[in-house]
Amino acid sequence: MNSLWLNSDENINKFNKLDKDISTDVCIIGAGIFGLTCGYYLTKQGFNVVILEKGPEIASKTTGHTTAKITSQHNLIYKYLIDSLSVSEAKHYLYANQEAIENIYQIIKDENIDCDFKRQDSYVYTNNSDELEKIKLENKAVNSLGFNSEFVTSTPLPFDVLGAIKFPNQAEFNPIKYAYGLADCITKNSGKIYTDSLVKNIQKENNNFITLCQDYVVNSKYLILASHYPFIDRLGYYFLKMYQSTSYVIAVDIGDKTFDGMYINSEQPTFSYRFANYSGSGGKRLLLVGGADHKTGSKIDLSNAYNILEDEVRKYYPDCKVLYKWNTEDCITLDKIPYIGEFSHFMPNMYIGTGFNKWGMTSSNVAGNIIVDKILGKENEYEDVFKATRLHPIKNNAELGNMIKETANSLVINKFKVPEKISENTKDDIKNISAHVSDFDKNFSDIENDTGHVFEYNGEKVGIYKDKDGKIYTVKPICTHLGCLLSWNNLDKTWDCPCHGSRFDYMGHQLYNPAIRDLDVVDFE
Repeated sequence: MNSLWLNSDENINKFNKLDKDISTDVCIIGAGIFGLTCGYYLTKQGFNVVILEKGPEIASKTTGHTTAKITSQHNLIYKYLIDSLSVSEAKHYLYANQEAIENIYQIIKDENIDCDFKRQDSYVYTNNSDELEKIKLENKAVNSLGFNSEFVTSTPLPFDVLGAIKFPNQAEFNPIKYAYGLADCITKNSGKIYTDSLVKNIQKENNNFITLCQDYVVNSKYLILASHYPFIDRLGYYFLKMYQSTSYVIAVDIGDKTFDGMYINSEQPTFSYRFANYSGSGGKRLLLVGGADHKTGSKIDLSNAYNILEDEVRKYYPDCKVLYKWNTEDCITLDKIPYIGEFSHFMPNMYIGTGFNKWGMTSSNVAGNIIVDKILGKENEYEDVFKATRLHPIKNNAELGNMIKETANSLVINKFKVPEKISENTKDDIKNISAHVSDFDKNFSDIENDTGHVFEYNGEKVGIYKDKDGKIYTVKPICTHLGCLLSWNNLDKTWDCPCHGSRFDYMGHQLYNPAIRDLDVVDFE
């Protein structure tokens, strides 16, 4: 099933493929909410802007598969930020996201964008006694930053809670309607948006960037990488500083028993709730239930991911009807803070926004404002908290070590280099890792229909998928990003990368960054 947001007349491709070489002030790679936000602000400032989108439609990946909560309540983060950074930096993180809510509202108001924007209170709740004290401490931390959060023991949810922290006056909207509203403003301000325009490479020529698409190039002074996970990583080392997480959402018709607010629990497994307008239904609202998240590429059975969410809803609404199901990937940073700003000290005038940690609605606006200020030569009071070139995540040897171990375990192509600033113990662990993955001792005839496996064939890894009718599809299951061995996703019938989250369909077509090249097809004839 497609997402609720993408099942809309708004999701109609209005744009053409890049069909000539272009020169512009700013080239933006990616037409999700972050890229469009940058394009909106820059064209309002009089810049010539070109936005390149690899897919046939704008905002159809993460933006079109989000739950679209507009909130500064990013689960339980503020006590962590105070303890790991400082009160000042935690305060900047909070108010950057609070300002983003009002910035989004102002854009909607100024541009008259009809996107179902609605103010809602936001809650992080628990029914786990071990989590209750964490929520109380989080409320105390948030109040110490000057924000009026509240600890409560009752909510509008259809079940009792032990406790919750409430952020008042947050918001929700339809992200696709908002994205197309931004796009309309960009084109009215003479900006250019091109779809079906996959970027293959970026080169620096004198003081300009040359962005290479399939057949044409864009020459620009400034470049913004808004491609979710950076598909190039020269000098940035983002593949060491974050990973991708997959989560699932269902849109459920529960009748007229709606309630106000947006919710997420603090413990695992995670369940998220909000309502959304259901277009063409006479004002009906559907309950969006999200969660069941896991690291992309994990070697686990995913067949029950949606059932976990549905079973949870049916506890309270046994007669509910699931109308939509979808999933998405989010970039998760090791220190819980997005990477926003200068891509690398060695690449001036190239900017990035990534690692939004499942809170991309406000983070995309924070990123847009910081980067536009950088281009304008203005100081932004929040930029130091989110600085993309910061090094302190590398100091987290435990988390970094685990990430490197998993990456090294999955590597088939030996491209991986251990960074200098990690512990000697971690380096020793990595040296002892074998990149070999156990082979499947089976014949192709033994594979059940509608399943996939990795085989050893003449000393090479081969990915085999047999469809429901018994037709076999064979690919080289090596990620075209950095060479990791892919895992089979038995829910979506995709090949997923456990290292950095690239995904490919069963025929090898690239679906998600950072890989930009399809898998090689293996021919046994």
